[in-house]
Amino acid sequence: MKNQIRNGKRMNSERNDAVSPVIGVMLMLVVTIIIAAFVSAFAGNAFGNTETTPAAALDVKILSNGGSNPADPQYVMLIEHHSGSSIPTSDLRIISYYTPPSTTGKTMQRGEVTAMTAAATVKNMKINGETIASVKIPYLNDIARGKPGDVGTNFGEYTFSPGDVISTGGSAGTKVVLGFDMTTAAKRTELGFGRGSAVDVEIIHLPSQKSLYSGRVIVQ
Repeated sequence: MKNQIRNGKRMNSERNDAVSPVIGVMLMLVVTIIIAAFVSAFAGNAFGNTETTPAAALDVKILSNGGSNPADPQYVMLIEHHSGSSIPTSDLRIISYYTPPSTTGKTMQRGEVTAMTAAATVKNMKINGETIASVKIPYLNDIARGKPGDVGTNFGEYTFSPGDVISTGGSAGTKVVLGFDMTTAAKRTELGFGRGSAVDVEIIHLPSQKSLYSGRVIVQ
């Protein structure tokens, strides 16, 4: 009888020993499921907040238009939207890099313009012979939608759509985008800037942080 009791206890002990690993496995499964659900929810939110990069065919030019005085030409940057998505200019950042010739002893010059860049506003700028009280560069060059400086033509206020051209208007505006003074012959000589110079320009879509345009622009 004692042996049977002992055997009975031994059997109960063995059963209890078998239950412990099962409970452990079940707890591990529960923890794993909770972690998987958390990761899935986090990933879903992360992908849900991803901004799509608009597709747009953009082109950038820097032209020396001669101006009224051929000895002191005006340099104008034009950005053309050929096709693709319409993009609010409040979502754009324009960055430029210019490396002066080694003979000048000057270092690389960098410019940056966004809708929030206060320095992009130019006061009393001459555009097409008219003095504009205030214009934010680069402005929308479309007289049907207003003169430079009018509400809706300043950078950050309009949507850049296929067929649109935005402009710096002249050397004073181009200075803002390029980030260095090239408004006089002396300043241009100091930095070796002129026709044939190369400027690297990048246009970034801020919500997605993707580049819409990146290229080397030769001053014409």
